[in-house]
Amino acid sequence: MKNTLSVYVERLRRDRVYSPVAYLFGAFLRGRFTDAGAVAWLRGPPVPRIDARQGEIVVGDVAIYPGVSMTCRRGGRIAVKNGTYINRNTYIYAEKEITVGEDCMISWDVIITDTDGFGETRNPGGAQRVRIGKKVWIGSKAVVLGGSVIGDGAVVAGGSVVKGEVKAGDIVASRPAKELYRFDPPAGGCAWGGSP
Repeated sequence: MKNTLSVYVERLRRDRVYSPVAYLFGAFLRGRFTDAGAVAWLRGPPVPRIDARQGEIVVGDVAIYPGVSMTCRRGGRIAVKNGTYINRNTYIYAEKEITVGEDCMISWDVIITDTDGFGETRNPGGAQRVRIGKKVWIGSKAVVLGGSVIGDGAVVAGGSVVKGEVKAGDIVASRPAKELYRFDPPAGGCAWGGSP
């Protein structure tokens, strides 16, 4: 793990996305992760709860809002890549593996779990990997269940329940989530701009 001070100095020198105070608060969270880049904790109670439980929780340069909870069971892994922010009271629970790509926007009160429910599975080995691509937006109170794959640039509407595949560029809504609109990104780009 890089020296905490050098990570933050480099991040602030390179580009100031959040305030220095947010990065300072985030420095207190870094020790709870298995490995972390520059974490910005957008201050306020309650303190985010990070519980690796002998699993791995690895984050890049991310922003975490108050009330976020990440729990990883023994042998499990949660990975959140650079540029992603996780809004208030979002719950991420992994028994196997959850990967969140770069530049994702996860709204408040979202649940992401690699199980079929909202906590431990009753049958061992019942968890299925969850993969969330780059530049994905997940709306408030959405639920993403085990075995889901959400493609780059997809949008999951608030209150939706995702179980299965959401193709790149799709906009989905409902319980279970169904395609509302299909966006075919231009060659070489993602649905919301930039490189794939």
